[in-house]
Amino acid sequence: MRTLFRFCFFFLFLLTFWAAKPIETDQTLAAGKMPVIIADRKGAIHLVFGRNDTVFYASSVDKGKSFSRPVPVAHLPKLVLGATRGPQIAVTDKTVLITAMNQTGNVMAYSMTRASRKWSPAIRINDQPDIAKEGFHAIAGSDGGPFYAVWLDLRGDNHNKIVGARSTDGGRTWTPNQVIYQSPDQTVCECCRVSVAAKGNHVYVMFRNSVNGSRDLYLAGSKDGGKKFLPAQKLGTGTWKLKACPMDGGGIALTEDGQPITVWRRESSLYQCRPGESEQLLGQGKNVAIAAVADHWATTWQKDGIIFIQPVNQKPIEVGKGQTPSIAFAGSVVVCTWESEKQVKVASIAL
Repeated sequence: MRTLFRFCFFFLFLLTFWAAKPIETDQTLAAGKMPVIIADRKGAIHLVFGRNDTVFYASSVDKGKSFSRPVPVAHLPKLVLGATRGPQIAVTDKTVLITAMNQTGNVMAYSMTRASRKWSPAIRINDQPDIAKEGFHAIAGSDGGPFYAVWLDLRGDNHNKIVGARSTDGGRTWTPNQVIYQSPDQTVCECCRVSVAAKGNHVYVMFRNSVNGSRDLYLAGSKDGGKKFLPAQKLGTGTWKLKACPMDGGGIALTEDGQPITVWRRESSLYQCRPGESEQLLGQGKNVAIAAVADHWATTWQKDGIIFIQPVNQKPIEVGKGQTPSIAFAGSVVVCTWESEKQVKVASIAL
């Protein structure tokens, strides 16, 4: 009996050990910068990145073990590409939507119906031209709900504010732009990315604010598909007094019931936080991102030029050298992409 117990214990230990190892470690997909990854409801993976002035798309149907050959979606002169600025991607059952920005300050949308596999011409989302000079934007889509885009916008007073727009026809047309938030100190943080997440009619926008000398994260939520937003609320109980821009905006994911989980940086520490609760320390690093499926989530970040992934209730796992990681769930597999020496890297971890 004792021998059997020892064997079972050893087997469980090996199972846990194997489950924490990457399926594909440091896989090079293509030359490119600022990759972003997302999964659809069936577990297929969709990836976008930029190279020079071209936006590329690739996909995987085997949980990140292999990807299709990247195809050019669009040529966008003066494509914004660097410092967490780059193309973004969102999916529904019917549509893949990619957005990208040029240096003159326009948010451009490209949509592909999954039945035709053909990409649309560029559609400008911002209804005032050349207004998004900082180059930070994000998009989200939800089956049963619209696509939603947000960005840093200078309209009105030449100070950055959070502006958004909705599309109910798969990205072909967009609503008049809506100012979601404007700081009482004139501008939100100018050099930190904005995040958006959607599930059904739940839409949440997260951004780094600038109020009274503090650069803290704020969250604005909508329960009607982004038509109206409640007042933005500060996340966490601490604050970051800083007379500069951290250039680090964090990430947001929604649980099965549409409730937000946020991750972000304050000074050199990374935190996880739910609205109205105290922040929980994750560790040290920067450029943290998060993905969730059902009630499970995983985070990824960089520290000293190394990319880490941490599934909930597990220890961080080192997956490769690089920066600006992005993460998604494909069933019980976590897929991560990042940039390393102008190459797009991919790794997968089975939970």
